[in-house]
Amino acid sequence: MAGEPEVFGARGSVGVVVVPGLHGRDDYVRSVGRDLAAAGFPAAVVDLYGGAQPASYEEAAPLRAKLTDELVLERLEAGRDAVARKLIPHARVGTLGFSLGGGYALFGACRRRFHFAIDFYGRMERPDDLDGLGGPALLLLASDDDPVTPWTFAELLPTAARLKKRVTVELYPGAKHGFHRPGRPAHHAEAAADAWKRTLSFLAEQRPGRPGSR
Repeated sequence: MAGEPEVFGARGSVGVVVVPGLHGRDDYVRSVGRDLAAAGFPAAVVDLYGGAQPASYEEAAPLRAKLTDELVLERLEAGRDAVARKLIPHARVGTLGFSLGGGYALFGACRRRFHFAIDFYGRMERPDDLDGLGGPALLLLASDDDPVTPWTFAELLPTAARLKKRVTVELYPGAKHGFHRPGRPAHHAEAAADAWKRTLSFLAEQRPGRPGSR
C-alpha cells in the first residue's frame, strides 16, 4: 500500500528501517531490504513519497521539497513499528539510509527511539541534533563528495566529540557520492563491497548482549 513500509525477513534480534534516497523506494532500495533480511536482519523499507515513484531528478525534486521533518519522522516510526513485529523481545532497531535517506536515517536516530544509525553519504541540517543520538552511528563516506564529506569532518565530527557521541567514519578514497548504487556512473564496486561488509559487521555488533550494544 502506498506510504506503508515494505517489510522483508523473518524473526531476528536486530531490525533495520531503510530510508530511500532522492529517487524513492525503487528496486535498488528494495534490494537492500532483501539483502539485509538474507543476512539475518529484518528490514522495513519506508516510502517517503507516499507512493510516488519519480523517474528522474526533475520529478524527484518537487517531491523532496514537500518533505518535512514531521512527515519523515512519522514514516520512520511506522517503519520501526512494522519491523518490530518481526523481532524477538528486547530486540534492537536502527536506521540505514543513502544520500537524502542517509541524512534522514541519522536525523531519525537523533530524534526518535532508535538504537543505532548507518548513514551512506548523507548529511542532516543541524549537527547539534546529535545531542539526541542514543547509540552508535556508522558513516560511510566518499572522498570525492563535496556536499557531504567536508561538512562531516568540519561540523558533524567536532559536534559528536563535544557531545561525546559514538560516531565511526569509513572514508573511501577515489569514491564519489552514490558509490554503493549499482548501474550508475558513480558506482565503485570495491568501496560498495567493503561498505556493505562493514555494515553487516556493525549490525552484528548491535545484537543484544554483544559488547558495544546498549
